[in-house]
Amino acid sequence: MESLVLQKKNQEAVSIFSWILIVISTFVLFRSILFLNGYSSMIKMQLITKNFNPPIGINFTLYFIQNAVELLLCVLVYVSAVYVLKFNNVWRQVLVYGLITSIIFLMVSPIISYYNIDNVIVGVDKIPRLIWRYSLSIILSAFFIFVIIKLSKEEVKLLFI
Repeated sequence: MESLVLQKKNQEAVSIFSWILIVISTFVLFRSILFLNGYSSMIKMQLITKNFNPPIGINFTLYFIQNAVELLLCVLVYVSAVYVLKFNNVWRQVLVYGLITSIIFLMVSPIISYYNIDNVIVGVDKIPRLIWRYSLSIILSAFFIFVIIKLSKEEVKLLFI
């Protein structure tokens, strides 16, 4: 009887974590798409300038690589979380690896933005922006670590067989 209660509790926890990951990845996906649209407009405006001599010192290659990685991770987390709701073991493993990769990205991304994108923002103090980005990264990473630990427990793994 106790094992049935524990199993039901673990199923609910997995469902809740999956839905939270779906919502988070959806918000980040929309944000990434909106920012990509804005920067593509900036590139089109810069193409108008003579000899492609942009007045802004942004390295767009780094920005687009960073944004592309973010988009891919969002799609990976979204799709794998959807299949984790169906208790598919392969997608549970994919979700765990995707969250580990997302944690690495979250720790590297703010420093790339600090040295690349924030250099062109005039009148904005860069240190508070960096602190804010790292704070958000640490909060998300802590949640991802919690989900990874929860999905890696043996009693939760039994749900996916």
